[in-house]
Amino acid sequence: MKIIDNFLPDYYFKSLSNTILGDQFHWYYNNFTVMEGDGKMAFFHLSYKSEVGPSPSFYQIESCLPFFKVKQIHRIKANLAPRTLFHQKCEWHTDNLPCSTTAILYINTNNGWTEFKKHGRVKSIENRVVIFDSNLEHRGVSCTDAERRVLINFNYEV
Repeated sequence: MKIIDNFLPDYYFKSLSNTILGDQFHWYYNNFTVMEGDGKMAFFHLSYKSEVGPSPSFYQIESCLPFFKVKQIHRIKANLAPRTLFHQKCEWHTDNLPCSTTAILYINTNNGWTEFKKHGRVKSIENRVVIFDSNLEHRGVSCTDAERRVLINFNYEV
């Protein structure tokens, strides 16, 4: 597992975060976070899926791909979890895709985090990325101090 602060150059990150946090970015409601019936809700935006190809938003996100040294993309998905009264933990999961690497790029700073089984926590700090093996069990935890917790999940081959 690798954590890198200030991952993207300032210009790229500001452009990306302004797009994703802006009022023209389309978020889609999901009545679960990890699996149907988990009792939680979130919003998502699928920018790329290998079976389908790119969505229109992919072209706003693709400028950061060279920084990941991507050989093949499997999925790029933005996640938005609204503020909760108490920290709400998602279910443990792996990114069950035919890929070897997952990267989570945090778009805003808040007191939520990503928790890894046997590997600790990574705080949600803007422009921080955590890169890890896609088979590593992890879960997201909501924030209580900001309007929303926003990140982009990249699943790819290096």
